[in-house]
Amino acid sequence: MTILVFAAALGASAASGAAPGDWAGRVAGEPGAYALLGDLEAGRLYPAGATAVGDARVPAGSWVKPFLAYALLACGKSDETETLLCTGWRDPRHRCWYGPGHGRLNLEQALAQSCNAWFQQVTPRLEPDEFQRINAPFFPVGWSDATTEIATAEEWQNTFIAGRLTARSLTFEAWSRALAALVLGRRVDWPAGTGVRELALGSPVGDPAALAVVRRGLHAAAAGGTGLELARRFGSAELWVKTSSSQSPYGDVAGRRPDAVCMVAAFWPAGHPRACIVLFVPRGMAATTAAPLACDVLRDFCRWRRMMP
Repeated sequence: MTILVFAAALGASAASGAAPGDWAGRVAGEPGAYALLGDLEAGRLYPAGATAVGDARVPAGSWVKPFLAYALLACGKSDETETLLCTGWRDPRHRCWYGPGHGRLNLEQALAQSCNAWFQQVTPRLEPDEFQRINAPFFPVGWSDATTEIATAEEWQNTFIAGRLTARSLTFEAWSRALAALVLGRRVDWPAGTGVRELALGSPVGDPAALAVVRRGLHAAAAGGTGLELARRFGSAELWVKTSSSQSPYGDVAGRRPDAVCMVAAFWPAGHPRACIVLFVPRGMAATTAAPLACDVLRDFCRWRRMMP
């Protein structure tokens, strides 16, 4: 088992603005943002920004799509050749974030474009307990016991959009650990708390063939999907990227909720990641709001860790 040490981020600048190369200051300069930056070679991960977010329960949004894709592949209820039609936004019951529709997509393309309609069509093939059981190796122990009440068929069909099954029971850091485990294909864990922590990368988990298809979808997201802006600014499409936009669980002083909360996860380089970022931003759309910030922070972090010029 490999043990990674988590260290607190150093040198965060004031919210008035970050100096060039100040990756922690970039996060601190975005109100309410929180990020975890990982040096996977040296075994260190650095938090920056609003650290209270780490323990806040958040809706999974589109981060649940790689887990749905993996479960469908692992149990043989879909494959990489199946194509389904996305007609865009038709009505509240049949909708995709991309109004005109994505057209006909296979699983890899659906992940790359984060197509709501594609996953809405395939989610009913999985029972909630089946989804939990297949994905259990990636999540904290007991995560399925902490989920909400059994969903109706209609509610379950929309689970991937709202993250309803686990939104009230999993924190941002728990989702981040689970997504890292899925992407890396290894059990990932670290203790609760703040500051310096140890992260254990355990033995391989998951079906290798199913994981490979999911990773291709996340790679395609950087090449021409929802992670395209991140890849362009980063200067390389050799990334595994997953974005998410969903309704915010946080209210303002008047009790109103912002339209969206954005989360972005990126691993560089694709194939054998050396660095990663998971970023939370409480506003906007992930592909246009959080992804550019994630790129700038990850790029500056990699330069700081001397992974790139």
